[in-house]
Amino acid sequence: MEFPEAQPPRPEPPASGKRVRRPLAGPLLAVAFVAALGWLRPGPWASGVAALLTLAMMAGSGRRRDQVWIATTTVGVLVSTVDYLVWRVTVANWSAAWLAVPLLAAEAFGALHALGLQATIWPRTPPPLRRIDDPARFPIYVLIPTAGESMAVLGPTVTGALAARTEFLRRHPGARVHVIVCNDGRVAGNPTWKDVENSVRDLGVSCITRTVGGGAKAGNIESVRARVGATGDALVAVFDADMVPTADFLLATVQPFADPSVGWVQTAQYYRNTELPAARWAADQQALFYDVLCPGKAARNASFICGTNVVIRAAALDSIGGLPQNSVTEDFAASIRLAPDWRGVYLPGRFAEGLGPVDAASYLKQQNRWARGTFEVLKTRGKDLLDPRSGLTGAQRLQYGLACTHYLSGLRDLVYLLTPIIFVTSGIPAIRGADTTGFLTHFGPFFLFGQTAFWSAAKGRSTWRGIVAGFISFPALVAATLTVALGAHSSFTVTAKQRGGSVSWRPIVPHLAALLLCGYGLTVAVLGGLSARDLIACVWIGYMAAMLAVFCGLTISDMVRRADTGSARAGGRQPGGGFPVALRLAAAGLCVVAFALAIQVRPRTSAPVRLSPTPCATGMRTGLAVTAGAAVGYARLATRLRMTGISARTVEIGAGFPTSWADQVRATGGIPWLTLVFTRDGASSLDAALPAIVNAVQDDSLRRWARQIAAWGHPLYLTALPSVDRNYAASSAVANGGVPADSARAWRHIRRVFAAAHADNIAWTWQPAAPAGDTLYRPPAGQIDVVAVTWIQYPGTRWVSPVRELARVRSAYPSKPLLVTLAAAGTRARTSAWIGAAVRAARSQRVLGLVYQTDGPDPHASRAAFAAWRAGAYLTAAVLRTRENRANLSDGAAAGADAAGAPGRDGCGAWS
Repeated sequence: MEFPEAQPPRPEPPASGKRVRRPLAGPLLAVAFVAALGWLRPGPWASGVAALLTLAMMAGSGRRRDQVWIATTTVGVLVSTVDYLVWRVTVANWSAAWLAVPLLAAEAFGALHALGLQATIWPRTPPPLRRIDDPARFPIYVLIPTAGESMAVLGPTVTGALAARTEFLRRHPGARVHVIVCNDGRVAGNPTWKDVENSVRDLGVSCITRTVGGGAKAGNIESVRARVGATGDALVAVFDADMVPTADFLLATVQPFADPSVGWVQTAQYYRNTELPAARWAADQQALFYDVLCPGKAARNASFICGTNVVIRAAALDSIGGLPQNSVTEDFAASIRLAPDWRGVYLPGRFAEGLGPVDAASYLKQQNRWARGTFEVLKTRGKDLLDPRSGLTGAQRLQYGLACTHYLSGLRDLVYLLTPIIFVTSGIPAIRGADTTGFLTHFGPFFLFGQTAFWSAAKGRSTWRGIVAGFISFPALVAATLTVALGAHSSFTVTAKQRGGSVSWRPIVPHLAALLLCGYGLTVAVLGGLSARDLIACVWIGYMAAMLAVFCGLTISDMVRRADTGSARAGGRQPGGGFPVALRLAAAGLCVVAFALAIQVRPRTSAPVRLSPTPCATGMRTGLAVTAGAAVGYARLATRLRMTGISARTVEIGAGFPTSWADQVRATGGIPWLTLVFTRDGASSLDAALPAIVNAVQDDSLRRWARQIAAWGHPLYLTALPSVDRNYAASSAVANGGVPADSARAWRHIRRVFAAAHADNIAWTWQPAAPAGDTLYRPPAGQIDVVAVTWIQYPGTRWVSPVRELARVRSAYPSKPLLVTLAAAGTRARTSAWIGAAVRAARSQRVLGLVYQTDGPDPHASRAAFAAWRAGAYLTAAVLRTRENRANLSDGAAAGADAAGAPGRDGCGAWS
């Protein structure tokens, strides 16, 4: 077949195609609005108010209902996004920046692309096309590049192109339409290239076979263009080998070229093999792009050449030196270069149908190729998006910038996958300084507006399958990111159009590994006890695990079906034989759970500690506690009163571990009991509140304490959150923003920090003000080693009955060792009688230790008050020394030893 001579290319595109500068007032106002929101921080509910105001203002404006809805949701998304991101910066756990920064960046990336979606679909009417030329007089070249596809794939496309030519010639008898197959099978080393050439010619179509390769698909097209003279005023239609055009394709796509500014006309890609799961899911994923994004981008003259189902003006290609041959996505690279001077048109509708990915491997390969090509364009042409001399408009920079960075979603999804798993398994949060209510208050509007806007745009076009298909692409997208970032060589790969004979698990190995990680994370979280924050993390892990499981199940089911079909064709068992697919998937799921349980060797918190008899636990330990710090003469007093078995003191979180004091206690045969409070110089602050502790505000100090206690290495009792059930406590569950459920969360978090430092020489001592009625506040029983009972008896008040009170505590904690700390200030007779009752009650309940609070409860009391409280210490010692109590203690020594002792690693009260 002969081809007309090439027309001389135009020296420059027509003036009508030149970029039109738009006023900057709109973008500047938008930036100022966002900056004001970030500065003023009106709060999370401002998004709802702003959305309602927008709805009210536009409802009576005469605009279409869909335009009103888009404007309303866009304002809601914008305000809620700014509020959420500003809040997230303030609560990021900068002490664990390696975790917090990637998550914050991932969330910001997702938020910006959500705003980009709204900017794209915001109603905008493109300028009308002009009718200046008669495009039917331009020579038309229909090019069908192939690189080894069989005639089963290529034949229908050639037939469809011929039908489109026939229909166009029927309407325009004088038109010149040439259908050419661009055969790269020979340079690709495909042995059937000659058969393809002969078969195509038998259909009456020209076939040009390259003998010298290079440039992949773009090089193939450019080689044929140069050979047949498809330059100048010619129009070049391109179809992939599997894309079958409809008969009216040319009639629809050539007409816009009557406007000399039009450089290309793009139509959508649809799949005709959606009976295959992979193709159906891929079609769902790209429906949002072709049916929602492409019209919006075209309205802003930022549409794409998508490589197939497109007609391009040859003069436009000539103006940039042809299709770029240094990119695996030559179409997208050409779009950015053409955009400043040429107009792209997008035609909605079904004008061609092709073959989607046939299986998971081909789908992931396709996503990897598209991502690599896009990143290569960003790497080589990204400067054009920022350079004001590139000629791109602001809207074009935004739209091409969104497209260039879209496939970074692979890294985003990887961060979304790993962050909650790291949190539930290690206890390291990416967010600190915020409670669950605060998180939901800011995240709720952000999430609801984002989801509402997305599904409103996707309604009737895409489904949940598109979401799953996008998420499970993350291994391919991350691989593409690393390939381009590291400068590794990548070659053009053609998406498989037909199923191969082999069945491989390799494509879904990353997904199975990710599913295993999700199972492990959920198992650790459930076994360790769920807090509200754990529950939020588990919901997110479960959501991602569900998407992974659906994809893996679908892929495995498809692989099994293919294997069964192959066996049947080979004369083996019939399809469907053996175990049903459902049973196989169930077995695989059980294996994942079993493996997750098996490798869960170290829970998030240290294992519950059990106390056992030890050589040094010969009876109830007694000792003194000092509230006024290391009082002069304290050690001599304890020795004189023979109350050295246990020694207690309170220390602030900002101080260091009192090593010298602890060594002194050990030297007298005692065990230290420390109470850690979150005040600073006696003053409380918001950092001491339970939500702050839960959200890791105190983690640096806690880690320091954990390391110091672990380094000391001897047994001790440790109380955190004393009197958490009262409003006077610095870390209160009923004041300062705390709620009852926060006490268990804070306790669990503190233990988790100490467990991470391997501080396993601690008996964790729970000391609420009212242990008999602390149901709303107490942690799980497995996280409490010892329960402490506090009796402080003031003058002129009704004193508790030790027998009844201790019986109530024992009923609430039947299996826990008990410590009693007491103090009393009254008449000598009353104090002596009450202390005697307390000692007898302690003996009857096998109390582990009895500690008298030497200086009373107030470290700032007067000297006279100190003396009154200290008198009780002498009375306690006197009661303990009486013959009757000494006999009682001897009778109960054996029983008391069952609950006595303190844990440690040096043989005295050793952990069991």
